[in-house]
Amino acid sequence: MSKQDEIRVLLFNKKDEELQKKFNRAKKVTREILMDIAENDSEWKIRREAVKFLGKNRVKESIPLLKKILLKDHLTVLRKTAAKALGAFPEPDVIKTLLESLSFFKDPSILVEIIIALGEMKSEEAVKPLTELLLQSPDGEIRENCAKALGMIGENSAVDALLEALKKDKEDWVRGAAAEALGVIGDERAIPALLHAFQNDIGLGMAAISAKALGRLKAKEAVESLLEFAQKSQNVENRRAATYALGEIGDKRAADTLVTLLENDEDESVRYWACLALVFMKVKRATNVFLHTLQQDPSCHVRKTAALALRQLEPKTKKAIKILFEVLNKEEEEAEVKEQIAATLEKIAELQGLKDINELAASLSS
Repeated sequence: MSKQDEIRVLLFNKKDEELQKKFNRAKKVTREILMDIAENDSEWKIRREAVKFLGKNRVKESIPLLKKILLKDHLTVLRKTAAKALGAFPEPDVIKTLLESLSFFKDPSILVEIIIALGEMKSEEAVKPLTELLLQSPDGEIRENCAKALGMIGENSAVDALLEALKKDKEDWVRGAAAEALGVIGDERAIPALLHAFQNDIGLGMAAISAKALGRLKAKEAVESLLEFAQKSQNVENRRAATYALGEIGDKRAADTLVTLLENDEDESVRYWACLALVFMKVKRATNVFLHTLQQDPSCHVRKTAALALRQLEPKTKKAIKILFEVLNKEEEEAEVKEQIAATLEKIAELQGLKDINELAASLSS
């Protein structure tokens, strides 16, 4: 079997690891074979896998070929794959080709891959054409991915267009992508519109997405609305998002509600985010709640976070230290929770001027 046939078989069977080893051993020869397959093979699926591999490995010598496939190949699937592969090369000539392709192609499936590639490249030159497409394209998928790409690029110059999309786009998934992008960009001008969307937009997922964006922006003006939402919403995704946002904002007005959520919410993720938020806030009055959580919560993830919280708060009472030792000595407790408890006890021992946790344990009976 020839080297070309060997590589074809690996591509056909998607044996990426074996192909990677072959490429690493003989880059030049393997590269040339892959490029020949990508351009000329009779099986489109094998060509597609070769194009993917060239992009994944950032084979710069393949850039002219990838451009050719994008612009001239008769198969849409190959053009899409080439656009995605070109996204691995954030170079001026590649960006120029992709930008020109935005007006060249009419097929939404190809345009989406070009848009995503420009976003992953964080191409500032793409902001203007992407904002135009966001506001003008009749295709919802294109508008959605323009919003996502603008978020990836992160330029403040995209904020006005994203705000318009958030307020006016007819598709909730486009409005959601705009809200998420605004949260990532982090411009405070977005807070009023995001708060309005959080309170009023009934589109699928809009409340949760807007809440997370407000959290990223640390929007203190959203705290009261988020608190009400976290306490009253029957939708678990919404409670998760509101709890996450309250933690990101870090306003201590949320402490009592977060304690209640940690104690009572039926959802593990809500309890986890509530616990983590209280960790960052260093709410000392929550010490007893953390101890109870460490003893009783059914989720290992939440118990581990409670142990982390106690490490931050450094409890000094014998009662608290005894509970930590009790949980540490439970046979059924998960190793990762015990590891966090041990670290907490070591810190307490050090603060008390003791040699180790054995001395700390002995001190409890004195």
